[in-house]
Amino acid sequence: MARVAKAFLTELGQVLHEEHFRILSLICGLEYRVGGAEGRRPIDPCDVDEKEHLQELIVSLDQIVDHNRFEEAVLFPLLCSSGGSELTSLLTQEHDSIGPCARCVRNIAAEILAHGINAKRWGRFQDAANELAAEMMAHLQKEEMAVVQQLRAFLDAETDHRLAVKHRRERPPTRIKAAFQPA
Repeated sequence: MARVAKAFLTELGQVLHEEHFRILSLICGLEYRVGGAEGRRPIDPCDVDEKEHLQELIVSLDQIVDHNRFEEAVLFPLLCSSGGSELTSLLTQEHDSIGPCARCVRNIAAEILAHGINAKRWGRFQDAANELAAEMMAHLQKEEMAVVQQLRAFLDAETDHRLAVKHRRERPPTRIKAAFQPA
């Protein structure tokens, strides 16, 4: 997902774009940690850094689910009323798939923190993380192209501003953190 020039985005578009970028960073870090050379080394919840990364991952995954709820409850109905019902239907279906994936990764991360790591748990975590990464990458690209960059066509400036302020107030911009970044 390429960074978009902020001048072309609406105020809400900027807020959502920045949040999508943080989600992308989180997902890329997770994908890095479970794949390749790093993936051959299971997460060690006794390691202070990895324990902190798992804790951040859990919080961030909850916030991704909350991000999707905001889109479905607030943004998508407005898009529907402006002719975007097919688009919002597709994105909601993707949210319906992403939510369980995110909760699965979150729950396995919590198990690792509570009970330690073993080969079976590590394998489940890797599989779930890879599934989530694949779903999120395609979804974020779609939302960026079809929603974020097109908000001017769906929302008037006043509504866009009101929603941007509401979103920033209820969901601080730094809440989603990119755990597991390469050193």
